[in-house]
Amino acid sequence: MVVVLEQKIFDGLDTIKHVNLLAFDRSAATVGETKAVNYLQEELIDNSINFKLEYFAWSSPIRFLMKTIYLMVLAYLLVFRLFLVIVLFFFIKYMFQKTRKISFTQKEQSKNLIATIKARRRVKNRPVIIFSAHYDSVSSRISYKVQNALLFIIKIVFLPYIGLNMFVSVWIALNLFSITVYNVIFIYLVSIISIISLSVVIPIFLFFFIANKSTGSIDNASGVSILIELAKLIKNKPLENYDVLFVWCGAEEWGLKGSKNYIKKNKHYLTNKYDLNKSMNVNIDMVGTYIGLFNKKGLVRKKALNKNLNKIIQQSAGKLSIPLEVFDKVRKPAGDYISFRHLSKKPKSSFQVACFHSDKDSKYIHSVRDTPDKCSNKILNGCLGICYETISYLDLELE
Repeated sequence: MVVVLEQKIFDGLDTIKHVNLLAFDRSAATVGETKAVNYLQEELIDNSINFKLEYFAWSSPIRFLMKTIYLMVLAYLLVFRLFLVIVLFFFIKYMFQKTRKISFTQKEQSKNLIATIKARRRVKNRPVIIFSAHYDSVSSRISYKVQNALLFIIKIVFLPYIGLNMFVSVWIALNLFSITVYNVIFIYLVSIISIISLSVVIPIFLFFFIANKSTGSIDNASGVSILIELAKLIKNKPLENYDVLFVWCGAEEWGLKGSKNYIKKNKHYLTNKYDLNKSMNVNIDMVGTYIGLFNKKGLVRKKALNKNLNKIIQQSAGKLSIPLEVFDKVRKPAGDYISFRHLSKKPKSSFQVACFHSDKDSKYIHSVRDTPDKCSNKILNGCLGICYETISYLDLELE
């Protein structure tokens, strides 16, 4: 009878409302990102849920590209003994207050939003359940699979090029002090490599980021919306034995920057306050046309994501008669759960992570095709119901 009542509660939640209201460009370090965070804050304030904002700075690939170009130009100016040009540049830049602030290599600014709902029993060193979802979005002209291929090309072309430029700059500096021998052929070779590398990398960057803005509904307004409604439910009925943390992460699309900064800033606090051996992270990365749960990675010797958390999630889905598709991947999908796995890196730690990810919906994401109509209230509430049933079961297990 209790399960039936809870199922009706899940069905009655208007989770899709949040997806529709968040259907705008939420690219990291933009006005859209701030608008999304403001929306989250308003929802939490309206429901008397305590939260805090944690700000962090991060470096985008564009910043590394500009730094490399500056390094290349500086190297060539040194090669051709154009010292006055270098002096003139720094003289003009720092002579005026406005020019001092001009920079194409500044770090981007973003933020995480963290809400805490404490357990009814405030025992010392109690366990914690951390729910996470990223709220930023990203847009591209090309499909997700092609993006991954091009990113691989960037790594094998651009990263060695950065290393080459650093080597050349040091070599030129040593040459100026007559420590090494000047070699014109070597400089010409580096120049050719520089032109080839930039001719490959810059068009790829333009291809990636000059695009119609995605509304990021599946990826990941879906996860954000589920966490909002789940926080409301747990606020009204806190768990007996677990604290529950909700972490809405920023800049996930740029290399899990938000979750990495959260772990870096809070790992010591989490380790000392909670019993991480009985704790876990549930990351809701994408809930689109169905509910997917990542299980194992690998081609031959497949490695499970966790010891038994996925089994409990599957049992909860079965108990509520909610369809759940468990899948394996040769390569693990990117997601904030990867950052939270660092909490299990201490010896003999049993901290577990789980990841909801509708992998087949990757064909829609990062594009204008990622729209609210790909999500449904039934599927979103189904994932929410599975999460609530799972943590309710875990809470009873600690009785």
